[in-house]
Amino acid sequence: MRLFLGVFLVLAACSQPVADSTADDASATDVAVVFDAKDVAVADADAVSDAKDVVLDDADVVPDAKDVVFADADVALDAKDVAFADEIGTADVPDAILDAADVPDMLSDVPDDVLADIAVDVTVVSTKAGCSDGTREGFGDAQIFPTIAACGGAWDQPGIFNMPAKCNREGGNDGLNAAGVGCTVSDLCATGWHVCYGKDDVVFRNADGCAGVMTGATPPVFFTTQMSSTGSFMCASGANATNDLFGCGNLGCDFTSNPTVKTMCAPLGLSSHDLCKGLRNDKGCGDWCNHLGKYPGAPNSWDCGSDGDKEALNVVKSHPEQQGGVLCCLD
Repeated sequence: MRLFLGVFLVLAACSQPVADSTADDASATDVAVVFDAKDVAVADADAVSDAKDVVLDDADVVPDAKDVVFADADVALDAKDVAFADEIGTADVPDAILDAADVPDMLSDVPDDVLADIAVDVTVVSTKAGCSDGTREGFGDAQIFPTIAACGGAWDQPGIFNMPAKCNREGGNDGLNAAGVGCTVSDLCATGWHVCYGKDDVVFRNADGCAGVMTGATPPVFFTTQMSSTGSFMCASGANATNDLFGCGNLGCDFTSNPTVKTMCAPLGLSSHDLCKGLRNDKGCGDWCNHLGKYPGAPNSWDCGSDGDKEALNVVKSHPEQQGGVLCCLD
């Protein structure tokens, strides 16, 4: 009986269902695969996110790159100022950066808001320089001469007295409108500056008057103020004072050997003389003037019209890169 019971218990035990370990292992494997797939999906999602971050980073780089370009342009302008201060000209400044004719092409794809920022930067540069194009052609060191500048350029709107800017201050030898089409004398001066009114304005801005005007200048040059005379080099202001131009530089007629008119005009010491013959090569100006006839091959840039008493009302100037322009004084 005991033997039979033992056999029965053994058989009963053997008859119990046995767990399918192979199936369990397969299920575990499947679960692992699922988790692995999920991990892959998460990894892929992370990769997408990372890729998106890379794209955004690249997008951030684009405006930064633009900033670098404009920063380089600012450096070029600063370098040009330094070049003037050192009296070595602008030969070392890259033409590609300074050539105003290239600027529209360079900026054609730049967003309007970025261009607005650039305009502000350019205004800051030109305001410091005193000349609308951001470069000086005399009184070249802005640190030594912070409130007066000699600005080369051209204009085709006649006259020097209280002329409003008419071409958006795009004149100047390096300006967007270098030829001066539609420009007045005021378009050569930066915002916040004006064509110097005359002798008192000049000496107020520079105690030494015209001394220093040739710093950074390429002779021969004449830089006019709004000062004229009633004739015979007698500097004056008022409705009747429209005879000749008076300014600084080394081109024109030095009348200071006459102590009377020297005192009346000081510190200005150069005049255009009749019909600007002191600034031209074709009006039979005498040897006592440093006229353009003493510079063979130089074209006439100054034109004062045909009325020998009203040069200040009729003067225009071509050849923006030659023979000067105007004196600009800080407002």
